[in-house]
Amino acid sequence: MKRIFVLSLLVSLGAAAAMADTPQTCSIAAGRADGKMQFSWQRGDCKSTGHCNEGDSGMPWSRWTGVTPADLQREGAAIDARMAAEAGEMRCVGTVHDSEMRGTYSFTPNEEFTRRMEALGFGFSNQTAKQTNDRLQGYTMLDVTIEWVKQMKDAGIQGMNAENLMGLRALNVDPAYVHAMAAAGYPELQAEKLTGMKAVGVSPEKVQQIRAMGYSPTQEELIQMSVFKIDAPFVERMNAKGFQNLTIAQLVKIKVFKLDE
Repeated sequence: MKRIFVLSLLVSLGAAAAMADTPQTCSIAAGRADGKMQFSWQRGDCKSTGHCNEGDSGMPWSRWTGVTPADLQREGAAIDARMAAEAGEMRCVGTVHDSEMRGTYSFTPNEEFTRRMEALGFGFSNQTAKQTNDRLQGYTMLDVTIEWVKQMKDAGIQGMNAENLMGLRALNVDPAYVHAMAAAGYPELQAEKLTGMKAVGVSPEKVQQIRAMGYSPTQEELIQMSVFKIDAPFVERMNAKGFQNLTIAQLVKIKVFKLDE
């Protein structure tokens, strides 16, 4: 689910950067999980013209001011909901109807945050003002902070840039995870590999389990084994069928072509 959210966010922000300024709308409703709201926004006219971008995300109520779950039960209530973060402030102003607040969406970027990010090596000089604004909106949604960026740099992650920071943050890749993977035998991790591994559930514990099976996987093999759910019970079933001493590549092929069925 996290990986889907990351892709959705990146695609929607990319589409936003390519569009001319158009009216933006938003809505807030009760979330699918306790403690969360469902926040949606749209730029353009998706129904009539198809020229639009839109997003939808479950977000903690605690990150917002000016709106509470109880407010959605007050028919006709005027709401000015705001979510402030280091990168900027998101704002949704409207009224409640049928337990849902609908209104106008706006985003105000924080120029000081932009300057501090540029000082850290994450500049926006090659982007238009609108592209920078959309990137900062993504940072705001994910609560990207200067302190977190500094910690990630200090952890020695390679290949970080202004774009893939969002994937790292959305998947909760933090210095503790980086250090744990380094201790597990993967000290030189690229940002993209970290994102890929965290998205499919690769963890230091899973590395130990795989090594206990007699394998020493590469980063890519770790991802493949997690995606195709190649674990000890699966290897034992293959052994019982007479397929012993299989390589990771062979195990993956068995899963891909469903030869174990």
